[in-house]
Amino acid sequence: MTTTKWWLVGAMLVIALVVLAGFTLGISPKLEEVSATRATRTAALAQNEVYELQLAALQRQFDGLETVQDELAVLRAAIPGGAALPAFIGQLDAIAGRTSVTVTEFSSADAMPYLPVVPDTTVPDTTAPDSTAPDSTAPDSTAPGTDGAGSAAPSQLVTAENFIAVPVTISVAGSFDAVLEFLDGVQNAQRLMTVTSFSSGMPSADTPDLVTGQIAGIVYVLLNAG
Repeated sequence: MTTTKWWLVGAMLVIALVVLAGFTLGISPKLEEVSATRATRTAALAQNEVYELQLAALQRQFDGLETVQDELAVLRAAIPGGAALPAFIGQLDAIAGRTSVTVTEFSSADAMPYLPVVPDTTVPDTTAPDSTAPDSTAPDSTAPGTDGAGSAAPSQLVTAENFIAVPVTISVAGSFDAVLEFLDGVQNAQRLMTVTSFSSGMPSADTPDLVTGQIAGIVYVLLNAG
């Protein structure tokens, strides 16, 4: 082999070594960097999708917040955080004006702590005939989730410490139909009132179109409700 050929072979080896070194020292790290950048970008895009879903969920909750606040305002008007009797009397006067009756007297008694009704879980003994045993075909008023009257069991959030009952008595005068209309208005007013008793007097000969009605009931207060 001539000297020229040896030089040619040597030059080719040098070029191969330079290319290999360039790939190892320059191109290969760049390719790894590009691959890592692509992986980071993919992870970032996936995380952005998660954030977008979370943002959409928060937006839906925010859109419904105003409705929840309106519902809360209605509930707080029905059961306020204090006795608020002057406001309640104002509501009674408004109802009286609509129904053409006159509120002749209003009184309230001392507030009482609320006592939740404990469901009766007693299981009747059916091993022996008993003429006083309940009919098995009748609705079970002591089923779980109900109280002895068959109504829904009270919430555990309502306790004697935060739920107060205020007995009130209202006396009105007007025609019998107007007094009944007033009674219906009281039961469906903004402030929640449970009517416990109602009585009406007889009209007199002098005022045959005028009767008196007395309504006893309870209004409620929910303390520390925020």
